[in-house]
Amino acid sequence: MEDRRLRMRAYRKARRKFACVVYMVTIAWMVLALLQWLLVSLISDITLVFINLYWISVIFFALAMVMVTLFIFFEKIRFIIGLNWLITVLIVEFVIIGIFALVARTLWPDLIMWFFICVLLVFLFVLLGSIIPHDLTLDVVILFVMAFIFLIVTIFFVMMHILIAMPYSFLVFQIFISVIVLLFVMYHAQTINGGRFAEMRLNDHLLASLILFHDFIIIFLLTFYAQIVYRVASRASTTTGSPLFGTWADTTPIIENVDEEFATEEDSEVDGEPSRELSPDEESVVFF
Repeated sequence: MEDRRLRMRAYRKARRKFACVVYMVTIAWMVLALLQWLLVSLISDITLVFINLYWISVIFFALAMVMVTLFIFFEKIRFIIGLNWLITVLIVEFVIIGIFALVARTLWPDLIMWFFICVLLVFLFVLLGSIIPHDLTLDVVILFVMAFIFLIVTIFFVMMHILIAMPYSFLVFQIFISVIVLLFVMYHAQTINGGRFAEMRLNDHLLASLILFHDFIIIFLLTFYAQIVYRVASRASTTTGSPLFGTWADTTPIIENVDEEFATEEDSEVDGEPSRELSPDEESVVFF
């Protein structure tokens, strides 16, 4: 009996150490990402490169997805000391570079604001998943059913946004996807902290940190619509803008026959048809 109690105490201590390592490594990935994204947003030369050569980000992001898939399904790779860290760092770095094309089109105040909002959401739901008594690892089927239903709803609203420019349809899409991801954040937190039906192995801290980092990436990617279209933080800020202002003309199509266009607009106003101001959702359709 005493031996069993000692084993349980040692296990709990090892599990707490494992969870701390996972969360610290995840925070390290997030800090690394923020520093590089700020460099891209603030340095005009780098901004121009990823505005004009966005396919670089596409290639790196695709490579990251292939590598993380291999890392998950080939378990032996995860336990080769040195190689596992190398592959993990490459995956994280490739994901970070993959987002450079979007970061180059946003402004640094919005980038920082939404970054910390997403970090706060992730760790808030990690905390919730850790303290709630209900075992989500027993309800994986329910989570996947909810995710499937939410996926149907999100596809509907994103098509309404793209094809009809329905007001706030992208916001609904963003909320539903975020809810799905945050539910899985709670599930992942329970598998990391242990004491539930399903739990991660104590030597799989790199995979656990990658999972949490990708949960964060999904939520953060959804914020780029608000970062680029609404620009809440940058409009309220009185500081100097991003180099994006100076390079925006390089990515915006040049309109020819400007005089004819202005003449057409004046004629429409004379005819008694006032020009209608587009909503941010309708503007985004033209923008993207």
